Amino acid sequence: MKLYVILLIIAAPQAFSRKNAEGRIREHVFNQPGYSPRERPVLNASDPVDVKLEVLIYAMVDLNEKDQTVTTASWITLTWRDERLTWDPNEFEGSDNVVVYFDEIWTPSIVLTHAMVLDGMQVVAADRGTIKLYYDGSVDLGGPYVQTTQCQMIIYYFPFDTQTCLLSFSPENQSTKDMNFTATTSPQPSNIVSNQWELLSFSAANYQVDVESHETLQTYQGAVFFFTLKRDPNYYITTIVIPSTLLCLMSFATFLAPPDSGERIGLGVSMVLGLTVFQLLVTNILPTASKNGPLISSYLTNTFVLSCLAVPFSLFNIIIAYGDSKISVLKRPRFRKLLLETLPRLLFLTTYRERVEEEFGIVSKDSDIVTMATVEELPTNKVQPMQTIPATISETLSYLEKRKLEARIVGLVMDRLVLLCFLIAYMIIVIIVVLKFRSLNDMIMVEITK
Repeated sequence: MKLYVILLIIAAPQAFSRKNAEGRIREHVFNQPGYSPRERPVLNASDPVDVKLEVLIYAMVDLNEKDQTVTTASWITLTWRDERLTWDPNEFEGSDNVVVYFDEIWTPSIVLTHAMVLDGMQVVAADRGTIKLYYDGSVDLGGPYVQTTQCQMIIYYFPFDTQTCLLSFSPENQSTKDMNFTATTSPQPSNIVSNQWELLSFSAANYQVDVESHETLQTYQGAVFFFTLKRDPNYYITTIVIPSTLLCLMSFATFLAPPDSGERIGLGVSMVLGLTVFQLLVTNILPTASKNGPLISSYLTNTFVLSCLAVPFSLFNIIIAYGDSKISVLKRPRFRKLLLETLPRLLFLTTYRERVEEEFGIVSKDSDIVTMATVEELPTNKVQPMQTIPATISETLSYLEKRKLEARIVGLVMDRLVLLCFLIAYMIIVIIVVLKFRSLNDMIMVEITK
């Protein structure tokens, strides 16, 4: 018990002395004759107050492409010097700084000129930040600041886009004669708190504006902070690009199904319906703009159009393969050989001659002129004792059978040709989109280099 009393006696004077030191500093600086926190902190009334602004962005709260607004969380620091509030630390037990309150000291009136919320226009407020006063009159005002500002965005390259926004600050109705306002930048954090944005660059610029007021030319200063953000596209690739691509390619796969497949048209229609529902869901994800909409929207539209066109083309090929009308183009020998022999061979399909050999066991030397079939030309397993070998296909196959066989071959050829055309069209769309996004990447690298 005696030990506690001794420690209390030793510590009490030190605590009392520290408290008295801060109190005496306040009495020394704030109880000066004629001191007023409403007056500018200069001894010579003709001198301007030097105010420096520093901004550090530490989080991205929201970026609204539709409303063209950006909400950022930053740490704002204002520094200036109050020539009236000085003291010698040696006279106050080495205390070289003290925390003061907004109603005790002069503070600059700085506004965020393009703020979307009225309460966010005033940078200096009693509920925002802490003021620290140093022995030489230097004043630091720092605190967090969440602001929503306008930001002109270009969403053409969404989701591989970069956006450059700005924060514009200006003294409120104070010319350069009253305040010398400048902005400085500090090293920004390597990774800001955001789920899809990365801070690429951050810079500051000071400007002056001459305004004629009361027949005199007044100069006003301001500061603009530019920050460039890059979007992380991984989420949109997995939720938009990959599903739409797979649905489009699956709709092309209907051309690989045999024309006599009963589910062929049903599969194509199902793919179109699935892509339609997907488009409705994507509408809530894609940003909207009256001009220069996202490039990915045109990609989705083109894939949707190709998927829709696959259905009528598939139906047209089925009509060719199993329709009642005769294919008139086969009357010409050149087209007949092209469609029944040359193209099937190039497209890895069974030719007309091979089909005849497989189904009827008849050997022909050409697709449109059937030669005599001899025993030597037939496989040995096809030769039977005392069997009469037909001389030509026309003697074995009826007109209807030949027409159906020809239509079947032409239908398969058209399926492969249409599939090839659709794949080429899709690749052209992809190449155009990739080249445009590649040009964006080149522009970003040039800007970063600058």
